[in-house]
Amino acid sequence: MEAASTSKNGRVRNPSRSPDSDEPFEAREVILIHVDPVIFLDRDNTLIANDGDLGDPTRVALLEGVPEGLLRLRDAGYRLVVVTNQGGVARGRYGEEDVDRVHREIAGLLDQAAGRRGLIDRFYYCPYHPEATLPEYRREHPWRKPRPGMLLQAARDLALDLSASWMIGDQPRDIDAGRAAGCRTVLVGNAEADDQTPPTAVAADFTEAVDLVLAAGKPGRSRGPERNEIASLRRAVEDLTESIGVRDGGSTRAVALAFMGLAAFPFVAAILMLDDHEAFLRWMLVTLVALLASIAIILAGRK
Repeated sequence: MEAASTSKNGRVRNPSRSPDSDEPFEAREVILIHVDPVIFLDRDNTLIANDGDLGDPTRVALLEGVPEGLLRLRDAGYRLVVVTNQGGVARGRYGEEDVDRVHREIAGLLDQAAGRRGLIDRFYYCPYHPEATLPEYRREHPWRKPRPGMLLQAARDLALDLSASWMIGDQPRDIDAGRAAGCRTVLVGNAEADDQTPPTAVAADFTEAVDLVLAAGKPGRSRGPERNEIASLRRAVEDLTESIGVRDGGSTRAVALAFMGLAAFPFVAAILMLDDHEAFLRWMLVTLVALLASIAIILAGRK
């Protein structure tokens, strides 16, 4: 059994193939190009009012200003992902299916209030707790905040640019998780910040948190990772071309087929994101870059 996520269409997946680790993200992903900034959102007392374990969707109550704030973030180009510890599952207060129902209710209320379908991209939750009542949930898990596992997994799943992203939450553990993932952070409410891991900013409420994020703007992406991604792509193309040249005598037809095969990966990613116009255009751009880079490498090799 693994920690789970709920997508915006309400389905739950069991990421059993996800690495059970929170090792640095950049070390794990080499060629994948991360394009989208995201706002990671704590759930309880950040988006909804909840002073205890909540497994009943009829008790969901959005906090003031949340739908409007999320819509502003979405319009600014941020994806929205909820990351929440759900220790109530480990304590036997409710089940994982109840968590999913609550998340569907939250998503529905937000969409209705904001007048926009699919406002939240995905919900991630961790049902484990080191002092769980239920033995099957009694363990430390890399998805449990303050560890950054949920944020790192979302970045892998959704091709997110963590360096351009934020974590908004009402507890120091939210700030710790965001900083560990390489994000800027906003602490909302009256909780005292941890002196060891201070937040980027502090806000009285969610509306002010959104104001701070939008005022800060999106940082320019680091050129280093982009160069690494391009270098990795170049090496992959060169290796593939050399292999084809040895096997097939370097025929133009074989090389052309190799180009098409390489470009297929970002093209498929673009097709899968048809419902997200910006992501679709970015992945199509990656496809074009892959093709142009491949052609340039071959032309250079023929000089």
